[in-house]
Amino acid sequence: MTRELLTGADFKGPLQLNGAAGTSGQVLTSAGSGAIPTWSPAGGFAGGTLTSNLTLAAGTTSLSPLTFQSGTLLTSATAGAAEFDGKVLYSTPASRGVSPSMMFYRLESNYVGSNVNTAQSVFGVGITLAASTVYAFEYKCAITKSAGGTSHGLGVSFGGTATVNNILYMGTNGDRTLALPTSTTTQSSIAITNTSNFSVGSTASTTTRSQWWFFSGTVSIATGGTFIPQYTLTAAPGGAYSTVAGSYFAIWPIGADGANTSVGPWA
Repeated sequence: MTRELLTGADFKGPLQLNGAAGTSGQVLTSAGSGAIPTWSPAGGFAGGTLTSNLTLAAGTTSLSPLTFQSGTLLTSATAGAAEFDGKVLYSTPASRGVSPSMMFYRLESNYVGSNVNTAQSVFGVGITLAASTVYAFEYKCAITKSAGGTSHGLGVSFGGTATVNNILYMGTNGDRTLALPTSTTTQSSIAITNTSNFSVGSTASTTTRSQWWFFSGTVSIATGGTFIPQYTLTAAPGGAYSTVAGSYFAIWPIGADGANTSVGPWA
């Protein structure tokens, strides 16, 4: 029997195995002796347990070292698993939990506001949030002024283009007719269930004044858009407040809207 070596010239069209043609960049691999070869990505990993360390390629401006595709979560969370459902990253050290992908904004220097009686941004920026997503947030802020004696109060709110299904945030606030640093024995505990302007603190007409608040809460976003921490003065005091360096706002997704957010072995 004569054996002949086949070359590329002997094939009319792409090489096919079991009716499947390979694509650009694929190579033939075999699961073992006598197994039928299959097409696999060149240099790719077809699954199994790595027997040595895994080193990811360096990221570039257009390529991340590691990308999770959006998919369905495991029916039963497996210890050591990492998952992504299109909204939230989850990890399972023992039971599945949210791996916070925290969006964070902190002032490195004071941010000067405006001497007006309309809503203004606390930080000069807002965050863009995704539709149909529930977020948790933490919010610590201090503002201070040293000019203007017109009597005024202050309210907090959230503005922007995002629409909200529901929101609850709560915490404490304080104010004093002194410059920072200062302290007070008079603080208010508040709970707020909407994004509208809500009065905090007292009314005062002193030139020097400081106010601060610490809130945490959750918000369910219906339509995606901007979400802006704001404050509104009841009157233009004659001198603008400045948001103090070190003030910050942190927010992170915890699930999809439309149902109770349940991550972990709740029963």
